[in-house]
Amino acid sequence: MKKLSFFLLAICITTISCSKDESTREEEQARLDKMYQEIIDYSQVNSKSCTNPDEWAFMKYSPSNCSGYIIYNKAVDAAIFRKKIDQFREAQGKFDAKWGVYYTSECITIPPPTGIKCIDEKPTLIYSNAQ
Repeated sequence: MKKLSFFLLAICITTISCSKDESTREEEQARLDKMYQEIIDYSQVNSKSCTNPDEWAFMKYSPSNCSGYIIYNKAVDAAIFRKKIDQFREAQGKFDAKWGVYYTSECITIPPPTGIKCIDEKPTLIYSNAQ
């Protein structure tokens, strides 16, 4: 019985030590960059020409006021798009906490866009200067 207990303890210790995340900051940043690129690719913002601004919408992609908005084609599944953004936000939050990334109030607060225009066949966010 003692051998079985020791064996189970050894398995638990091995499992815990093997599951420890030993990735570097650069590796984790690369994963975040890949997630962000997947969001951009899914949005079709770089692959579909813009001829009608009504075919496009936008979402905020980060909880920080320093971040911006991502344009997406309304033909994509908005629920899947939101899920990808939420997963990115969660991963970004974990990255920031793990690596001590803190956002200061020195960033420029980006107001919500007021709409989308097609400029040179690219969807472009427009902002109203009126307060």
